[in-house]
Amino acid sequence: MKTRTLVSMFLRPPCSNEASSLFLRPFRAASFSTKATLPQDEGTGAVVEDPVRPGVVWEQGEKDVEAEQRRKAVSSPGFSFSAAGHLIPYHLGAARFLIEKGYIKETTPLAGSSAGSIVCAAIASGESMEEALRATKIVAQDCRLRGTAFRLGTLLRDFLDRFLPDDAHIRSNGRIRVAVTEILWRPRGVLVDYFDSKEDLINAVFTSSFIPGYLAPRPATMFRNRLCIDGGLTLFMPPTSASQTVRVCAFPAGRLGLKGIGISPDCNPENRAGARELLNLAFQPATDDVLDRYFELGYADAAAWAEKNPVEEIVRQDKADRPTN
Repeated sequence: MKTRTLVSMFLRPPCSNEASSLFLRPFRAASFSTKATLPQDEGTGAVVEDPVRPGVVWEQGEKDVEAEQRRKAVSSPGFSFSAAGHLIPYHLGAARFLIEKGYIKETTPLAGSSAGSIVCAAIASGESMEEALRATKIVAQDCRLRGTAFRLGTLLRDFLDRFLPDDAHIRSNGRIRVAVTEILWRPRGVLVDYFDSKEDLINAVFTSSFIPGYLAPRPATMFRNRLCIDGGLTLFMPPTSASQTVRVCAFPAGRLGLKGIGISPDCNPENRAGARELLNLAFQPATDDVLDRYFELGYADAAAWAEKNPVEEIVRQDKADRPTN
């Protein structure tokens, strides 16, 4: 697929039927991200095929692989959060349950694409999910009053700068994987989990969330001298560095043909919004009461998943923290 064709698809109005279907297409279309080379200052550290979804390939730079290897303690499963747009409260609610019940600890690897990467950064920051929800409501209110298109990128940067602590990059290094899509030559998924500053982490999350023509009036953004767009195009729910990854999807996975999903609206299918309604909500900021409801639904869906996956049965150490002499 040529880059021009790819960009033109993203520039269609975000609430059109075709754009809505495109929002979820990456989960099935990532197989074309393969062998383009990283810049000369950073070699390719890993090229890996997803064991759950054969044909889906991602790459990491050498520093990203090294950052993961330096972590002394790693627990499993890790948790991956899907692209979600303005449905981010769903992920925050699910994360609140998983943290509260001991599924997500400081040693738990995380991964995310687009809105999912924002959630990962928020979890790693140590702030509460309730505080993240309050900040989300402020952004949503601004979008409702002044519009979203071409403004959301500035609002997102301001949100991340205010919300994340100064050492957010240190807390995130080797723990969270942020998915971005590089579009030079051909689209390919790249996972980033080494950040040399808070600004670098913010740039990674911003890039992972960059829907062309929506966050800003341009077709792509530059990240580390690479032309990139939203990570959900190639890695809708990226794998974590843990031996097992539980994927959290804000959309009804079964109705959309998505496989290998752990937590989603399918966990509590009764009286739920349809896929198209959810896709519209993903692009249009809802009122506070709707955002609160999706926070509660995310919490409830995670609780339903946990009933079949007791914490004492599935949480384990992949790598123990060994004291040095």
